[in-house]
Amino acid sequence: MLNPAVAGTQGTLYACMNYRAQWVGYDDAPRTSGISLHGRFFNGKMGAGLLMMQDEIGPSKQTNYGATYAYHIRFPDCELSAGFAGNYTKYTLDGNKILLHNSQDPSIDQTISYTANATDASAGIYLYNDRFHIGFSALHLLKSKAELYKNDSTKKGFIKYATHIYSTLGYNYSQNPAFVFENTIFVNYVQAVPLMIDYTLRVHYRRKVFAGFSLRLRDALAIHIGANIMERFQVGYSYDILLSKFRNYSSGSHEIVLKYNFNIVEDDKTSIKKTKFAHQKYNDWL
Repeated sequence: MLNPAVAGTQGTLYACMNYRAQWVGYDDAPRTSGISLHGRFFNGKMGAGLLMMQDEIGPSKQTNYGATYAYHIRFPDCELSAGFAGNYTKYTLDGNKILLHNSQDPSIDQTISYTANATDASAGIYLYNDRFHIGFSALHLLKSKAELYKNDSTKKGFIKYATHIYSTLGYNYSQNPAFVFENTIFVNYVQAVPLMIDYTLRVHYRRKVFAGFSLRLRDALAIHIGANIMERFQVGYSYDILLSKFRNYSSGSHEIVLKYNFNIVEDDKTSIKKTKFAHQKYNDWL
């Protein structure tokens, strides 16, 4: 969802669902849900996927539909993927849920719920193998606008999308065959918004269960737990312990993620092989 170059990097066919309830205790607090499906074809040279994500925040709701494509270049010890995505967004604003200081504000109609549409694009690159990954992506490249009240000459509202820049750096470390330490740094930059930096450490035990934490700068400490079931299905849960002033008014945030890897084909013609939730080379090393 954040980097279209990831399409096809998980094997033949890969599905993911997630749901996040943020800032529990606030009325109409942010809620995000999504589902994605992606895989690879043409002997592992190309990847493609579909996604749907819905974001509800107070009076607004946006549903995003996207299609991704990625081209994979294999090197002796790693693989480089470059991808792009097209997106279609439905943005709904419920004026009944908005309290205005100026009742004559021409950008909001408090009497109706209005839906506007917008199209956009994103792109990214992803370099990875069984031990590390480096990713870079940009969303909302077109900086598109969702125009509200098109048929009303007295009301004109525009929702402008800003470009989001994401980067990730990860490394898997292990000295004991039973334990793998998964380290990831995630950075998000948006103009005029404080830089978001997130560090995650997860410890995997025999590819059966995992636990860890994420430290989000100036925001929260998230605790993670999860398990692999029947080798192809993974369930994960995280709970945010708020560190900012929001902690005085909210009991935290909850998120659940479900993943299923359909990957069955093992062929030397494909790119770096994967089974279940790890690379084949990584499995052999363990």
